[in-house]
Amino acid sequence: VGDIKMKSKITFILPFYKKISGGHKMVYEYANRMSKDDYEITILIDCKKIERKYRIIPKKLKYAVCKYYVYKTKKWYNLQHKVSIKCILGINDDTVPDGDVVVATAIGTAEKVVALSANKGKKLYFIQGYENWGEWTDKKVNETYNLGMTNIVVAQWLKDKVSEAGADAIVLKNAIDTDIFNVRNPIENRDRFHIAMMYRKEKIKGAIYGIAALKKLKEKYPNLQATLFGPSSRSKDIPKWIKYIHAANQHELNHIYNEAAIYMYPAIKEGFGLTGAEAMACGCAYVSSDYGGVHEYTVLGRNVLLSAPKDVQGLVDNVSYLIEHDDKRIELAGNGYHDIQVLDWQKNIIKLESIIDSLE
Repeated sequence: VGDIKMKSKITFILPFYKKISGGHKMVYEYANRMSKDDYEITILIDCKKIERKYRIIPKKLKYAVCKYYVYKTKKWYNLQHKVSIKCILGINDDTVPDGDVVVATAIGTAEKVVALSANKGKKLYFIQGYENWGEWTDKKVNETYNLGMTNIVVAQWLKDKVSEAGADAIVLKNAIDTDIFNVRNPIENRDRFHIAMMYRKEKIKGAIYGIAALKKLKEKYPNLQATLFGPSSRSKDIPKWIKYIHAANQHELNHIYNEAAIYMYPAIKEGFGLTGAEAMACGCAYVSSDYGGVHEYTVLGRNVLLSAPKDVQGLVDNVSYLIEHDDKRIELAGNGYHDIQVLDWQKNIIKLESIIDSLE
């Protein structure tokens, strides 16, 4: 890459989010890897949302809440010391440093990033999902795609959404760190009755359907084991017989995936589905709902079994099939492990750096 790589200052702007998220994780991955390539990376977390929600709380206390989030982030994810991560109260020319590139990473940051002055950097929009939830309508989401930034999407189906809105986008699929997520427990040696699943309270993650499926499976197979992990403390909705890991870091996730024979993901809608790809890299047979983004890295019948979103019995049937046909479980997991290797970080960084170099 040309001389720009040695001098580029890149600012990623994230919305405040009180839980660990895959979207934030991908930004941290890019930040870490690009900092090793001599980019000067700053991550800003916009805590204006806290200020709006808790108006009666003193500003210093709101800022302290955001700083605590930054502390938790550093504890959960090993950011390189060269990466600067800070919290700000609003996205504007006073809070964002001058630089070469500034990246909006969610719909709530897009319009504010566009409004920044030119000396803050050329503008990228990193799109990881179709964010038509909460206050955001389809119309509003589509408008953000047409703000004039360079749109980068993590999946082909998102590129199609951007195209339908009348804009262009570059596909940059998520990558998997196979130095961390890999097979350490041989696929054929695993207990086929051991299932792993992510637990998130957001409705689009479909956890209630996953829990319902696990309950049915436990009735059918009394020796079934399940390990769930998530960003929140254990919910009362999780049956006592299920093991729960709170705020698992990268290495803990690798252990969870390697202990399980099957990874089940019951999401309703998802841009990519990062944990499914991680689990495949760790040798899990993948059973998922057909949430959209799953098709970016899977092939039905070869490395994944799919059922319709919210279809509890479909999840039960697919998991049961793998439990009762261990050879198919091993075949599916082996194919998944092989196929997921294409999601390579080195290729992603080269592509993103070339995008940055081509910005006008």
